[in-house]
Amino acid sequence: MQVIISTRGMTISRTYKDALTRKLAKLEPLLPALVETRAVLSKEKHRRTAALTLVAPRRRAFRSEETAPDLSAAVDRAVHALRRQVRETTKRRPRRATRP
Repeated sequence: MQVIISTRGMTISRTYKDALTRKLAKLEPLLPALVETRAVLSKEKHRRTAALTLVAPRRRAFRSEETAPDLSAAVDRAVHALRRQVRETTKRRPRRATRP
């Protein structure tokens, strides 16, 4: 899995990038064929925004954007939202029984 991290209006340290990569790596078991993950972290006056995108094969993409006063809270919320989206779409649905 390839992780692309970009920032707008701020800079982040190498240790924070590594921690973010570890958080995103926890999503990989849910979607093993994950191609790439994009993270755009931005800073405005009193809010921090984390926009995360997972790109899977067959033109599937999962996206979440969360805003919070703290960057780590925004990232945690965005990762949680992505985890929920992946679980909902990859659930096996029972087939309907056909009537004779």
